[in-house]
Amino acid sequence: MKVNRLKYNLKRYVFSGRYFVRNALFVMILLTVVSIGIVGASLLNSDDKKEVEETVETTKTAVPVLKVEAPSMIAGISHDELAEIIKNEQNVEVSAKESVVLAQTKVDMTGKFIAIEDAINIRNSADAEGEIIGRLYKGGFGEVIAENQGWTMIRSGKVTGYVASQYIATDLAAAEVAEDLKGAIATATEKNVCVREDSSEDADILYLAAEGETFIVNKDRNENGWYSVRLDDGTYGFMSADFVEVEDGYSEAVSAKRIDEVKAAKAQLAEKVAAEKEAEEQRKAEAEKEEARREEIERQEAAAKEEKAEEKKEEKVEEKQEEKQEEKKEEKKEEKQEEKKEEKTEETKSTTEEPVQAETSDLYLLAAIIYCEAGVEPYEGKLAVANVVLNRLRSGKYGATLSDVIYAPYQFTGCQMYSFPTALKTGGTPDCLRAAQEALNGNNNVPGYLYFRPYKNVALEKLHDYKIIGTHVYYKN
Repeated sequence: MKVNRLKYNLKRYVFSGRYFVRNALFVMILLTVVSIGIVGASLLNSDDKKEVEETVETTKTAVPVLKVEAPSMIAGISHDELAEIIKNEQNVEVSAKESVVLAQTKVDMTGKFIAIEDAINIRNSADAEGEIIGRLYKGGFGEVIAENQGWTMIRSGKVTGYVASQYIATDLAAAEVAEDLKGAIATATEKNVCVREDSSEDADILYLAAEGETFIVNKDRNENGWYSVRLDDGTYGFMSADFVEVEDGYSEAVSAKRIDEVKAAKAQLAEKVAAEKEAEEQRKAEAEKEEARREEIERQEAAAKEEKAEEKKEEKVEEKQEEKQEEKKEEKKEEKQEEKKEEKTEETKSTTEEPVQAETSDLYLLAAIIYCEAGVEPYEGKLAVANVVLNRLRSGKYGATLSDVIYAPYQFTGCQMYSFPTALKTGGTPDCLRAAQEALNGNNNVPGYLYFRPYKNVALEKLHDYKIIGTHVYYKN
């Protein structure tokens, strides 16, 4: 124990550069005082001159010459300690040899330690059951306070506690490995610097670093423009090189409280990021839903416009046909109309039915329904509609009178049109009146047919007996 103590004192006080000047002066003064004492004694006692001279000679020979190859190692030593060291020449020589070794290392680790294992627990007492108050990562350093039975009391950063001695190197051993364990420290240069999950601006944010906050750099995983860093809780992330400064150095211990703070900050940020992602997904879903609704509205509006345009087109066609028919009425004479009637009768291969007795009001009623159901159809179509009405009347299934047949529920929608009342008074057009009169007289171009519809709305392959005239198909059942 005394030898070890002497080695420690030599390292700390004799071979330390901090106190070189003071200690050199002290040695010179000590030698001067010894020499003066010897000379003074010789002057006081002339009879013992020879003895004094021998004493001086002996003193000169006995005074040890301390050659310090590493002067920095003697700084801070006390007078008494230096005197004691000088008395023991062998110990001085041994210590001096060790000091040369220390002086040759690149890093002075006298009284210091360095962590040689990763994630070392720092406890509040020198036993494995002590409360964990901090953590050291590999390459972390600090000051040695005391050593006791396999445990070392250390101070690193803001943490003071005990670590198992096997996980750290101290003094000379620390100096020998310090250069190899030297790492890199990244310092955030701005507020709220993002530590991301991956080396990409699109990666999730794990942590927001405060300005001046430091991190251990994981050199093995650095990528172009990104540094892989270790957070205080031991997890890893990436920081953009644009927002950090990196220098070689050693890390310090992290307190347990700090580790908990980092974990809490990460958890809070993760929760916030998750909420933002959920909100973004919900916003996208609502946007897609709104886009679909808008497209549906646009489609409906377009369909409505198209339908309206088609109706206007049909109205114009109807108006033009009516105008043409009026013109023909004025231009053509009765004889030509009769000829045309005979020709059309021949073309449709009409049959002659028994005339139907009808009043004038029935004639106009039949002409009105012809106008509303087939006003834009050719003459044959108008005649066919009139005969469908009369075929129903003859069948007796739809009523006993012409009025019963036409006004039967859900049969002829033409009687519900806005133009029906006017047509009832006027007969619609001359062709409608003529078709009604011919049908009443027995000219039937669709004998036995009880139904008609726009042929585009009918599956013709399902019909066995039908006839297409204009845009309508006429059939029996």
